[in-house]
Amino acid sequence: MKKIICMVLLLFLLAVPVQAQSVSQEELYRQQYEDSGAADLPDELPEETREWMDSLGISSPDWQSILNLTPEKIFGQIGSTALQQSAAPVRALLSVLAVILLCALMNGMKLSFGDRPLSGVIGMVGTLCICTVVIQPIVTCIENVAFVIKGAAGFLLASIPILTGIMIAGGQTVSAGSYNLMMLGAGNVISVIASTVLVPLLNIFLAFSVVSAVSPAMNLGGLCDLFSKTVKWILTFCMTVFSGLLTMQTVVSSAADGAGAKTVRFMVSAFVPVVGSALSDAIGSVQSSVKLLKSGVGAFGLLATGAIFLPAALECLIWLLTLTACAAAGDIFELKEITTLLRSSMKVIQILLSIILCCLVILMISTVLMMAMGGAVT
Repeated sequence: MKKIICMVLLLFLLAVPVQAQSVSQEELYRQQYEDSGAADLPDELPEETREWMDSLGISSPDWQSILNLTPEKIFGQIGSTALQQSAAPVRALLSVLAVILLCALMNGMKLSFGDRPLSGVIGMVGTLCICTVVIQPIVTCIENVAFVIKGAAGFLLASIPILTGIMIAGGQTVSAGSYNLMMLGAGNVISVIASTVLVPLLNIFLAFSVVSAVSPAMNLGGLCDLFSKTVKWILTFCMTVFSGLLTMQTVVSSAADGAGAKTVRFMVSAFVPVVGSALSDAIGSVQSSVKLLKSGVGAFGLLATGAIFLPAALECLIWLLTLTACAAAGDIFELKEITTLLRSSMKVIQILLSIILCCLVILMISTVLMMAMGGAVT
């Protein structure tokens, strides 16, 4: 009787790892996908970004839908987004060029009639007219960028628990802890900067630029240049420090997690009698499914981050090209006041674009490093 019981127990122990191995990778992946909460991640995206992702055929962090993505879909969606964002800059371009041509015509008439006392008045009036055309859309652009950054920070804070749980399930406990701490800090800092610093500070900078252009007696150009350079240096410094610190923690934590995972598998294989090697293979199979899930969620996060920032970045680029063309037209007709206003507005757009790219690079670098943590399953 004892021999029969021992044989039954032995067969049961042998059946457990065999059954674990007989379960397909697809079934393991689906179970982990449902348990991790990754399916709810698209609901945390802004509505416009979710529609943008749906148009690409990526409505979930499933790796199969991501593999169906083609360059034609991406470039087509970028082109349609650029067309949507170019409506306001094109209207402003036509209006500014009309004002510039009118001012040039008036200056030509003034010189023909020898009306010297009106020098500068036409340029001042033209500058005020361009203020009504350009300044309000730029203020709206600043508000849109702040809203986009807050939306990206909200998506980041919502995805951190899901990614951290996936990393812990894959045996990357040390990496999960460091990633969770760093990204929580980054998400909160980005959100605070967008809501309390970005909008008021850039609006003040834009006001100084307008005053400097409209009133040449108040030469604020040097102050505006100093502010622009300071913001760019601060952004570069913060991005460098954050990326370096995150990379250092990633290297150290990945080494610790790798050593721990190999130790666990060795102990299971060596100390569990009869079925230890089979259990070790089963653990490796589960970890492979977890890492596949992590790669899919990480790729979805990269695409979603790009989709969040893409409309704002394209809008800033189009405005930059528009203002550059208008400033070149002002230089041709030697309209100094108008050119000064346009170039000052260009500096505001350049700062906005720098902030967008800084936030985008930080979020993408952190996502890529998270996907690289743990390496391949050995």
